[in-house]
Amino acid sequence: MHQYTGKLAVLYQGAEHKQQSQDLAERLSVPFYENVDKECPESFFLCWREGCLKLLDNELLKKGGLAVDIEPRNGEQRSWPAPKQDALAHALGRKTKTVVDATTGWGQDSLHIFRMGYELTCIERSPVMVELLADGFNRLAQLDWMQNLQLQSPKLIKGNAIDLMATLDSPPDCIYLDPMFPPKRKKSALAKKSMVVLRDLLGDDQDKEELFEAAVKATGKKVVVKSPDYAEPLGGKPSESYHGKLLRYDVYLKN
Repeated sequence: MHQYTGKLAVLYQGAEHKQQSQDLAERLSVPFYENVDKECPESFFLCWREGCLKLLDNELLKKGGLAVDIEPRNGEQRSWPAPKQDALAHALGRKTKTVVDATTGWGQDSLHIFRMGYELTCIERSPVMVELLADGFNRLAQLDWMQNLQLQSPKLIKGNAIDLMATLDSPPDCIYLDPMFPPKRKKSALAKKSMVVLRDLLGDDQDKEELFEAAVKATGKKVVVKSPDYAEPLGGKPSESYHGKLLRYDVYLKN
């Protein structure tokens, strides 16, 4: 896993999950540490803390770290399925049933889509994010409301969506894209820590246009692209757009 050499290690801090931590380091082909000192060359660490897998950088080593958050965001309803009321819901559409999120990342949009009752498949190409997502989806499956309603967590597929979308069993009603755009300013005060860490570890998505073209070919009805409000539409003029705070959802209907 050359992309993480010198950048990432797995850290075990003497609680449970020692074997899991060693297995994780082996899967990702990165070092396994039981403590970290200033001589440590890596900048990022995966570590089980407080019952979940977390991604840490040097700043977060003492603060807790970042995990896939399976709780509804502020303002989202906790009922299931949640009402389809916001800009994302309007972009996805009421007639849509099946959605593929081809750029899952931290899974926040994915989980919102899932909680609104859509049948969701998630694709993620970063092996690090796949590990964090798998841990989050496992925790989601254990929640009382998930078990009471006999729901299963979203399906998670590891790999490059550009290749994988062409191999889907059947075309989904909608393919959702949220590629990483370069920030408007070099250092945005609004940039969330989770995105800063992810960008530092993975870099920007350099193949957004190719991803969009593959999505248009693979979708049954539409492609929805989330982008910052300052960015040019990824696929040219969209069929329609729905605006949220500082961002928009461009909808491209399949002819």
